[in-house]
Amino acid sequence: MEMNRDNYFKIILFISLLALNNNLFSQYLRDSTKYIGLNDFYPKDDSLILEKYDENEKHHLSFDNIFSIPEVPVYFEEKKYPFQFDFGNNGNIIITTNICDSIEYNITDTTFTYTPDSKIRGKVFSVIIPEFQVLNQYFVNENGTLSDWSIYSTNPFNGLIGLKYLDNKCFTLSYPLKVLAVSNHSIVTEMRNGNRDLIQMEYYKMHPYGVHFKGRVNDQVAIIYFDTGKSHSAINQNLVSSDRIVSDKSGSFYNGSVKIEIGSRNFTIYYPKVKNTNRNVESNLPVGIEIGSDILKYFLLTIDRTNNQNLLLIH
Repeated sequence: MEMNRDNYFKIILFISLLALNNNLFSQYLRDSTKYIGLNDFYPKDDSLILEKYDENEKHHLSFDNIFSIPEVPVYFEEKKYPFQFDFGNNGNIIITTNICDSIEYNITDTTFTYTPDSKIRGKVFSVIIPEFQVLNQYFVNENGTLSDWSIYSTNPFNGLIGLKYLDNKCFTLSYPLKVLAVSNHSIVTEMRNGNRDLIQMEYYKMHPYGVHFKGRVNDQVAIIYFDTGKSHSAINQNLVSSDRIVSDKSGSFYNGSVKIEIGSRNFTIYYPKVKNTNRNVESNLPVGIEIGSDILKYFLLTIDRTNNQNLLLIH
């Protein structure tokens, strides 16, 4: 009987250790992603580039969230809140239930928000916001959206500001310096020389303010998409071998390396996250990669949309 009891406890111990090992492995999948060749992307003369802007055109970014997504200050009368600066938000300002009891707004309708491939994400409220300020711009009776923060995130946040509010502007984004510089005038003409890539971006009706352009992913011509609102970049699952895709609670990953080519530069992602990257875009090319803040923090980039231009400059 004693031997049976000992064997029983040994079996329990073995099962416990196996479960612990599997749990550690599942946490390791996302942590095993590595970026090769990105450390040389960020220029050493970043301060000289930002000197092209006046001091009052430079806005301090915060990163007070677990996802390392840049945040810009938004003012509602005397109250200031950090809002996530989200390239993926093509609409008007979004406020969430995290601050809805602290600011003024009027609900006008109930509508839906959609995923990038036009599927319903959740129910939201259309609102009119009496006034707010962001990036040296003042808005009165602006249309916006009120949504539950959990529609977009696993952690509470105050709201989203997208690139619609930088239309007809030229701006430079620096994660290391925590600066977003915005001007009514282009700096691109002064920056065409040197080790920089000037890229003509694509325009899509369903994503008019999105940052999309042609590049190469895993040696295939594809659309590359920049999205500051994503914490983790992801490769199109159809561009890699399916028999080398592994999954756990943190997502699906490709057990291999993928080369990304942007302009004259390239870098490699080892063990990248993979997913369905379909977006409602008018292109025969696949969206090869969604590049989020985990990679964009290595870039110093300027976007110029002054004078009907649609240019991306990677310094």
